[in-house]
Amino acid sequence: MAEERVATRTQFPVSTESQKPRQKKAPEFPILEKQNWLIHLHYIRKDYEACKAVIKEQLQETQGLCEYAIYVQALIFRLEGNIQESLELFQTCAVLSPQSADNLKQVARSLFLLGKHKAAIEVYNEAAKLNQKDWEISHNLGVCYIYLKQFNKAQDQLHNALNLNRHDLTYIMLGKIHLLEGDLDKAIEVYKKAVEPSWQQAA
Repeated sequence: MAEERVATRTQFPVSTESQKPRQKKAPEFPILEKQNWLIHLHYIRKDYEACKAVIKEQLQETQGLCEYAIYVQALIFRLEGNIQESLELFQTCAVLSPQSADNLKQVARSLFLLGKHKAAIEVYNEAAKLNQKDWEISHNLGVCYIYLKQFNKAQDQLHNALNLNRHDLTYIMLGKIHLLEGDLDKAIEVYKKAVEPSWQQAA
């Protein structure tokens, strides 16, 4: 998902080849975004050192205001295990684009990885206000509540996630709740539903 976000926000360079007759100058990238395509290219190729070099240059040119460069830098930090650093960068992205549910989801994910489950829930709830039909938000809220042993709230969020989209992982977490509560029969029932075709469940 993080890579989906990277792909959807990428812009590629326009052609600057001369044409005749030509009266207007070819369109140019805004300075904040002119190297986003190159950052994306290095990232999807997993050439993280080259990616970080371009990010550094881009941030110097934009005085640290290029959201996309910051976002990808945060993703790389997380991959490298620098969770606190990634959190701080994702928080910067959230400040630059406060209406982005994706930025908030990344902040919440970093908080979760740091074991700050209550704080993660707060941020996921803020993200949910911006996108109420996001399976990932509901699922991750459920997981956070499991860690806090608030199983009723966890079940509510996981059922909501399943209503939005059937994912095996959500069924697994729902079954885990029943196992933690000592209810093996309910856990088995959930796991059986996970392997049923959708049309059978609808019936």
